Amino acid sequence: MLLDPDYGKCPIIQLAREPSMSTVTVLPLGLELEVEDSQTVMTAAHQAGYVWPTECEANASCGLCVSIIREGAENCGAMPDDERETLERTMGMVDPARRLACRLTVTGPVTLTKRGVRPAEEA
Repeated sequence: MLLDPDYGKCPIIQLAREPSMSTVTVLPLGLELEVEDSQTVMTAAHQAGYVWPTECEANASCGLCVSIIREGAENCGAMPDDERETLERTMGMVDPARRLACRLTVTGPVTLTKRGVRPAEEA
């Protein structure tokens, strides 16, 4: 008598996971953005109808989207190489409190300062 090797095993069910959201507060505007896990702050701003200063269209080459982290630095994602290179080239150094919004991802609440962020209809 042969037994079915899969008899009695429970099927594996994969559940769709809701993306985790974090709040990023942008000063001095007072804007509160909801940012998904793998989303950049700049992308979240664009999707919410805001313009973030940039010339390179989020390619991490111009450095104009640099923002100052005021609170929640521990919730900022790792700095990718292209962001590090641009900060070194444009600022002469890498300061963990200064991040490019086009590369910044977050896993918890963050407050940052970036002048020039405005609603798209004002652009």
